[in-house]
Amino acid sequence: MFNENIMKTINYMKRNGIKKAVGTAYERLTAHYDADYFYEPPAEEELARQRKAVFGKMPLISIVVPAYETKEEFLTALIDSVTAQSYENWELIIADASESETVRGCVEKKKRTLSSGQAGKIKYHALYANEGISANSNRGISHAGGDYIGLLDHDDVLTPNALYEMVRAVNTLDEQGIRARLLYSDEDKCDESGQHFYEPNIKCNFNFDFLLSNNYICHFLLMEAYLVKDLGFRSAFDGAQDYDLILRAVGRLQEEEIVHVGKVLYHWRCHQLSTAANPASKLYAYEAGRRALQDFLEEKEIAGRAEDTEHVGFYRISYKPDILTARQDVGAAGGSVLDRDNKIASGILLQNGLCPFAGLPSFFSGPANVASVSRDAFALDARTMILRREDISVFEEIMKVPYVENPKERDEAYCNRLDEGIWRQRSLAFCALLRERGLRLVWNPMIRVRR
Repeated sequence: MFNENIMKTINYMKRNGIKKAVGTAYERLTAHYDADYFYEPPAEEELARQRKAVFGKMPLISIVVPAYETKEEFLTALIDSVTAQSYENWELIIADASESETVRGCVEKKKRTLSSGQAGKIKYHALYANEGISANSNRGISHAGGDYIGLLDHDDVLTPNALYEMVRAVNTLDEQGIRARLLYSDEDKCDESGQHFYEPNIKCNFNFDFLLSNNYICHFLLMEAYLVKDLGFRSAFDGAQDYDLILRAVGRLQEEEIVHVGKVLYHWRCHQLSTAANPASKLYAYEAGRRALQDFLEEKEIAGRAEDTEHVGFYRISYKPDILTARQDVGAAGGSVLDRDNKIASGILLQNGLCPFAGLPSFFSGPANVASVSRDAFALDARTMILRREDISVFEEIMKVPYVENPKERDEAYCNRLDEGIWRQRSLAFCALLRERGLRLVWNPMIRVRR
């Protein structure tokens, strides 16, 4: 992992220069994001209980794996992780585009060690030609007979409770009269041996603007089968085909139908050629991601240009002429309030009025770079807000200060006008009015005001 981090730093420096690389390295060294992380699988007693569970809905889940010259030890571990599932109504579909017999031989060897019931759930399909990840995945999907389709990379593994937790979430939502159509989980990374787990990615509930910044959904993804088959993967976006699929799926769904299962259910294996270990190893994938995002904007008739950021795989949108004009779903945009030490004092606000990034250096990006890209917010500090003209009078009534249109001119205008606590209290009140109208509040780290 040490060598992996060295490579990441070198690649970052090549893209963004020494100054930013030093700042980012300092951040990584001092933050200790996952210093105390330890993955512990569910106890056998809990897994036994899960195997006996009966839900109102017991959907067949098709797990589709596009394989190509997969190492036997990786594929064996993958198959083991599926056969170990505590939820047993599944099928594993392996679509093999390999030129060698390695994958076929591994599957046949593994099936001989299983019961006839489990062996029958594993379905091998030779593709005889490697047409790329999207076309190969579509071939596998065409053989899926399940109600839901889960996507599993050929060198990764599932936790033993992965399918159980997904099905439990489907049923929990069903009891509330909500149809779960796209589900995703938290994930972590594991080393090549599959023994050491690190860098947990603890994700947020569905956040539209964060998705427009990065494919944070990623693994483990479960989607209604008919939706996957209808949309399909598109070869033009190979490398970011999952991001393209998710964006197009989200464009069809209600937000309540998109479900975050807040548990680590997927181990992303890191090795020399994987993007998990070295993002720069597949830069084409991130270029494809930017194109997929641009295609989504054009499909939804959102006037804007998708642009790369200094962090590979993370994007920002340059709206034309601005976000409030380009998107009618956004009520206000805002950014960070910086103190005299160039640290974040306020900006994006939680329900309790606190800023999750308070006290961090302005260059801070955080785990999964969450502080360096746009995202939907519960509330924003009013000192940073960009508003529609029709909302200015309400803003001034609640905030009891005149609205200063240009954020660059707010330092003096807002600096000492109100107590910090009053700023936040009134900001929460104004943001509540915007949310009641069904409008989004979008945090943009590029907007900065000094107090």
